[in-house]
Amino acid sequence: MQEDLQAKSLEPIEDCPRSDMMFGWIEPKQDKNSSKCLVYILAIMVIQGSILLVLANIFLRARTPDFEIGSVKVRNLKYGNSSAPSFNFTLVTQVTVENTNFGEFRFDKSTGTVWCGSEVVGLMKIPKGIAQARATEKMKVSINVSSLWLSDAKNLRKNMSYGLLEFKSYVKLSGRVNILNIVRRKRNPEMNCFMKLSLRGKTIQGLKCD
Repeated sequence: MQEDLQAKSLEPIEDCPRSDMMFGWIEPKQDKNSSKCLVYILAIMVIQGSILLVLANIFLRARTPDFEIGSVKVRNLKYGNSSAPSFNFTLVTQVTVENTNFGEFRFDKSTGTVWCGSEVVGLMKIPKGIAQARATEKMKVSINVSSLWLSDAKNLRKNMSYGLLEFKSYVKLSGRVNILNIVRRKRNPEMNCFMKLSLRGKTIQGLKCD
């Protein structure tokens, strides 16, 4: 029996298994979880980037404000359709600058023109101003219109015999859009309007602006 005990004591003792052998399944799971986390982080970054691009396109995009005549009235109309046809009157207009930007639009004073046929018969003077963010700036502008500007008023006789005179106006603003002091862009809104003056009714008809 003593020999058996000695033999057993001489048997090699098995080493304890390595922790990475016993728990070899842990490391692959950690790697898998790490990969998932990385994918989630990248997906969130992509979504956030897309949202920021959309918001920047909405809020930081500098658009050209709308510029047009809101209303127009005729004052002090005088005309004659004799051998030397003539007209003289004042247009009292309300000019609007509609700013759809998320920043103010500052514009300088400018001068537009009123045309009868191919000749200028009046000047439209737009004062310097500011259209606040998401707001409409309204200005009252008076325009003196006269046939004295015409080089040859005889061509008016036919149109005046119908009781209607056609006019068009054009003016261009020069300004700058400022959004949060981040985006600053020059913008030049233009107004091109067509109208008819009823001599008998002393009113403007068919006002259209592009």
